[in-house]
Amino acid sequence: MSSDNSSWNRFARLKVSSKDVNKRLRKIEKGSLRHAHKFVTSRLDRLSNVRRRVSVWIILVLVMIGASAVQWHISRNSFTTMAYTSGGSYSEGVLGPLENLNPIFAKTNAEKSAAKLLFSSLYRYDSTGNIKADIADSVSVNDKETEYTVKLKKGLKWSDGQDLTADDVIFTLKLLANPEVGAEISGWKSIKFEKVSDDSVKFILPSSYSPFVHALTFPIIPKHILKDVKPSNLREHDFNKSPISSGPFAFRLLQNVTSDGSKKVLYLQSNSNYYGGTPKLERFQLYAYPTQDDIAKSLRTREITGTPELIYNDQSAEVKSMYAAEAHSLNNGVYVLFNNNSQFLRSKAVRQALSLSVDTSKLRQSLSLSTEELSGPTLNKFLGKSSNSSSYDVKKAKSL
Repeated sequence: MSSDNSSWNRFARLKVSSKDVNKRLRKIEKGSLRHAHKFVTSRLDRLSNVRRRVSVWIILVLVMIGASAVQWHISRNSFTTMAYTSGGSYSEGVLGPLENLNPIFAKTNAEKSAAKLLFSSLYRYDSTGNIKADIADSVSVNDKETEYTVKLKKGLKWSDGQDLTADDVIFTLKLLANPEVGAEISGWKSIKFEKVSDDSVKFILPSSYSPFVHALTFPIIPKHILKDVKPSNLREHDFNKSPISSGPFAFRLLQNVTSDGSKKVLYLQSNSNYYGGTPKLERFQLYAYPTQDDIAKSLRTREITGTPELIYNDQSAEVKSMYAAEAHSLNNGVYVLFNNNSQFLRSKAVRQALSLSVDTSKLRQSLSLSTEELSGPTLNKFLGKSSNSSSYDVKKAKSL
């Protein structure tokens, strides 16, 4: 026990020298400074160089990314075109009634719209009002402009797969010229027509008539369906309710929406046998309404997608916020004609004075849509603007 106490006393008497501690601390400090200079301070310049190099590389990478983006954008605009995709449906509202789908009996706006969707013609009017070939491939005219020979396109088909030929054209023309049929299309009694071949028809006119191609916009109906029907019974045939067609769309269903039949819906589908190729639009619904108010209401409830029956500027703010307007030129005009049988209007000077006294420019400006000037029975687009058009001039009118 005494030995242990002696060892403890020796340990307790140990003392720490402050000089040794300070010396050791200074040694550690100097060593730290040497290491800091060697591994940090001496390499600051290198670190700065690395930073500059990294910055340059980052800038180069960003420039390359930007150049690639610009090149991609240019390439996309150069080699990419907008194209419609197949599918979808469109619902249009028109004024009815919609009773007969036979195009030669089309009388109302609804029936005429259905005829354009279902049936082809030799010629038709495009969206700009210009005439263009429909199923006609070409037309040749003799020197006297009294004979027109129309050649049909190749491979024409009806929606049931049967061939559409010159026989169908001749069959349709005979019905139009037959008074027993009572067709809404007239004017073919004085014109002769004959089949030249399966794909050619000749028209023989009593006199020269250069705008004759405008008369070739009549719809063509299928001979193989209606050839055995008496002309007087044609208006009552089942074809008028479920027709075979040759236009861009084919018949699906005609449905009564109201019990009295005043509102109907015609359901159409794309015609895979259409000569112009299967339409991109898969379904077309034609809604027939009795009044324009009914059409406006259907626009507000989104029952229909669009309509040609209403003037956009006359619609409510609600409808305008929901739809956009697309303007189309109309190939017709509103005329005011003088009654030359009137004793007062027999004088040419009086008629001229009345014409000069009417400010037609203000009248056209008062309309909801822009309206072109029309100073004669023929549209300016066909024969050019008339040089004899009279302008508003009250002073000149009084002098007559």
